[in-house]
Amino acid sequence: MGSFVDKIIAKKGHLIHKLKAKDSTGRWAYYFVLVEQAREQAFLAALESNQSIDLLDYGKVVASNYGEEPSDEVKAMLKEKYNFDV
Repeated sequence: MGSFVDKIIAKKGHLIHKLKAKDSTGRWAYYFVLVEQAREQAFLAALESNQSIDLLDYGKVVASNYGEEPSDEVKAMLKEKYNFDV
């Protein structure tokens, strides 16, 4: 496993939200967002609003790729860095 930050993220897997959404250019993308508990309710409410949101306002994007599913590269990186199975 990598850096100190990576080790912290690895322990917070329960706070990682997986979502498929269109980015600001209208392309489908798949995101893995670390949202701390204090921001989680606001994040979920923002998602339900169907408005455009900036994911960075709510947490840290730990991985993303274009497409409607996580890519093999993203899956491998999440497994290697954080021991997450996607």
